[in-house]
Amino acid sequence: MTHKFWYDDKTDVYHQQIIGDFFTEEALGLGQIYEKALQGKPFRQIIVDLTQGTKMESRETRTIANKALDDASITDVAYIGVTSATRMIVKVLMKLGNLKAKSDFFKTEQEALTWLINRRKQK
Repeated sequence: MTHKFWYDDKTDVYHQQIIGDFFTEEALGLGQIYEKALQGKPFRQIIVDLTQGTKMESRETRTIANKALDDASITDVAYIGVTSATRMIVKVLMKLGNLKAKSDFFKTEQEALTWLINRRKQK
C-alpha cells in the first residue's frame, strides 16, 4: 500500500493521503486503521487528500470505504483534490444517507483544517 495515513496530534485530525489507485482489498483494512489511529482521541475527523489519487477499483470499494467511516463513527470528512465526478458521487452518497459523516470539499489542506476546527465549535 503506497497510501499514507497519520494522526496529527497538534490538530487532532487524522490524515489519509491516497496515492495512485485505491483497491477493494485496501478499503477492507480501513476500519482497523481508523480504530487504531483514533482510539482515545478527542475528535473523529479526517482529511482525505486525493490530489495524487487516480481511481477507486469499483463501486464496491467506495461502499466499503464509506462503511468504514460510519463504523468508526467519523463525524467530519474534508476532501482535498477531488475531481468533479468524485464530488458528485460523494454528494449523492450524502443525500442517500450512505455517508453519515458531514463532508465538504477544499482546494488546500489549510482550508480543510479550518473547516474541521470550526465544525468542533458548532457541536
